[in-house]
Amino acid sequence: MGRRDRDDQPKWGKRTPPKSERAAAAEALGADEQRRRAGLSKSAEALRAPPVRLLGEKSRFVGVDLGLATGIAIYNRDGRLEAVRSRHFQSRDALRAAAGSILDEIPQVHSVIVEGGGELAEVWQRAAAHRGIHLRVVQAHEWRGRFFYPREHRSGPEAKAHALKMAAQVLEWSETKGVSAASLGHDAAEAIMVGLFGVFEAGWTAELPRFRR
Repeated sequence: MGRRDRDDQPKWGKRTPPKSERAAAAEALGADEQRRRAGLSKSAEALRAPPVRLLGEKSRFVGVDLGLATGIAIYNRDGRLEAVRSRHFQSRDALRAAAGSILDEIPQVHSVIVEGGGELAEVWQRAAAHRGIHLRVVQAHEWRGRFFYPREHRSGPEAKAHALKMAAQVLEWSETKGVSAASLGHDAAEAIMVGLFGVFEAGWTAELPRFRR
């Protein structure tokens, strides 16, 4: 072996890894130890953070008006109202328990927009994140400012009355089947309007109904 060959050999048997490699290895070992203590495998950990759902032709956008009477409006990929329903719950605990099952009942949900806040909004956020669904939380004044004149939402009762009128026109504009304007409650009407706000803001539609006052 020549001198050059000898000089190329590591002096202490193995090359000492750079500091960055040693730090990465230590971090990986620490993560493995945390998983072992928690009883989680790498595959189980991956299931806790599912991939975000991809947008497709059959994707749906859901508008939710939070409350013990929860309105749920479902929009298709063209930004038109496909269906609307109401769910009435006896308690907040019952509502908290139902958020995930409501999302599971609707096929191919891509995005959700929720009007409300507090613990109930957090429940929906967790349920959506667990399923890889985009979710946005808004307050009533945000979507009302888009569709209402200031005089039309100076009070809660006024705003709800105008939401009923406009939601009926969204049904007509969307040619939604199986739902009559007369059957709409305030919760369903506001879910329709917050859902319309959501699909417009997300770029699912560039067209809005020409609302008749």
